[in-house]
Amino acid sequence: MPRMTWMISIAATGFVLTLAGFLYGVLTVGVPYPDPTPAQAAAERSNLAISDWAMAGGGIMLLAGIAGVGILGVTRLLWPRA
Repeated sequence: MPRMTWMISIAATGFVLTLAGFLYGVLTVGVPYPDPTPAQAAAERSNLAISDWAMAGGGIMLLAGIAGVGILGVTRLLWPRA
């Protein structure tokens, strides 16, 4: 697989992971309970932590993929293949 395809795949995977983390947070926690029990509060914190990690990891992958595409694009402009 060419390098540009890898970078685009990484960016697309990061976008999907970020979106999945966001949807997981919205669907599992949504609107929190007004006066949750300790068990409900612990479950909400756990679900939000999973959602945060997924969104952060996906965001990092998305930014890395976009940066890789930009770097490869600039290097192809500056040093075209013979």
